[in-house]
Amino acid sequence: MIRPMSILMMVAALALSLPAAAEQPYPKVDFSGDWVLEDGTGTQVRAKMRYSASLKKMRLDMTQMGMEMSSVRSMPEGDMIMWSSQMPGMAMRLPSIRDDSFHATDTGTSRAIDGETCTIWLVQTARACLTDDNIPLEVSGEGFFSRLTNIERVAQDPAHFEIPANLTVMDMPANLPGMGEMKPGGGLPF
Repeated sequence: MIRPMSILMMVAALALSLPAAAEQPYPKVDFSGDWVLEDGTGTQVRAKMRYSASLKKMRLDMTQMGMEMSSVRSMPEGDMIMWSSQMPGMAMRLPSIRDDSFHATDTGTSRAIDGETCTIWLVQTARACLTDDNIPLEVSGEGFFSRLTNIERVAQDPAHFEIPANLTVMDMPANLPGMGEMKPGGGLPF
């Protein structure tokens, strides 16, 4: 059985990873899609992902074990705010990961996934396959695999990327049990 804290940590890893280079390969277009993360132990997390190229913000929405969870991440600042139906009126700010803490290399190797061509990037301990407009189709590393499907390149409503006004945002406590150290490239879509 997946525990709520495990789900929280998987979502945090999903939203905090980002391949980098001299210039960050942020997606160049607005899009939405279905993101599936598998952790190698049979645990699977499914999320709806939205991205705004003009805001450089990503939103994830999911339901796990009856618990609705959402998060919004500002890509340049690294800040991610996460809230859940189990914590009404509250949200957590997860630790920022600065752009300069990432190290990525464009391998120049391309492949096709679901009819789309993408280029493989090595991101510290992970591999990311990005389309020409930098949408992450797959990301994999030690103990996880993730894929974005049902991609729609459509304008996203800026309201999707606003934190609900009724939430009190708190910083996630340092040394939270089971949290471990979150590392760039140890996770997911960006």
